Amino acid sequence: MPTFLVLLLLLLGTGCATQSNSKLQTLLEQFEAQGFSGTVLVAKDDRIILHEGYGFADQERRIPNDRETLYEIGSLNKTFTAAAILQLEAQGKLRTTDRISKYLGDFPPPKDTATIHHLATHSAGLVVDGADTGDGTNRDDFIATVKRLPAESVPGERERYTNAGYSVLTAIIEKVAGVSYDSYVRQNLFRDVWFRGETLPRPMARGYNEKGVIEPPPLRWGTHGAGGMIMTVADLYRWFTQLRRDPVMKPMFEDRPEEEGYAWHVEVDKNGRRRILKGGGMPQYQTQLIWYPDERVVIIWATNDLTKRRRQELNERIANTVLD
Repeated sequence: MPTFLVLLLLLLGTGCATQSNSKLQTLLEQFEAQGFSGTVLVAKDDRIILHEGYGFADQERRIPNDRETLYEIGSLNKTFTAAAILQLEAQGKLRTTDRISKYLGDFPPPKDTATIHHLATHSAGLVVDGADTGDGTNRDDFIATVKRLPAESVPGERERYTNAGYSVLTAIIEKVAGVSYDSYVRQNLFRDVWFRGETLPRPMARGYNEKGVIEPPPLRWGTHGAGGMIMTVADLYRWFTQLRRDPVMKPMFEDRPEEEGYAWHVEVDKNGRRRILKGGGMPQYQTQLIWYPDERVVIIWATNDLTKRRRQELNERIANTVLD
């Protein structure tokens, strides 16, 4: 290709990126004026085109959110748990077709037929939705409670999104690896993560909703591996980039009939674009990661103020601004 054409294409690409960045900035400043508080990162073709903080990490002290603000990421924690399972399977230390009783002892019928795959796809039916699995800091007490509670359905019969199922996966990871879940994640998956209750390198964004400041409760064992993880938006982007490039993790992103499998939704949006996404939600925090593989766009945001909930509006308007 002649040199002048190469230069022209480069200039056109730069211009498009600059225009997209300007439109995104304008959009997010409008959201900020309406009360949005958080950090947003958008990347296209593996290049970050926007990464900014908006609103306040601490409203009382007027400390702004920025690129280094820490947030609790909610159910995006499940992407680490699913990754650990697939990594251990690749190492020959477990199989996703194994029954969970192989690692956690006998379960009563019909729970005795549940497999690791059932847990990873929210189809194990181990406990009725909303059942109290105990306040526990103790893994064995948590598993004993799961065994004791009534089953919701026969494993594989139906889907029900559940934190408890991913905490059972977390118990399996600890049994197989011989270390705590937290240690396994840091040693084998991603170093720059923290968990609720740990000493953080700097203060985390305070969480707010219509009731005011909401402090996270102590991390229960029935949430471990399903939530409670703390990160920056930039580190979430680094984690996802690593994840999608690892051939071991390919089963995460396969099309499947389940609502969610191995921590990700795979779907087509209302504009006919294929997207792979996962979100997290708590009373005071929300997070979202969306990947448009055909357009090579990644959108990540976290917010610490749910006085107004705007997940769908953020997702659609950011995507439309970048992709249209």
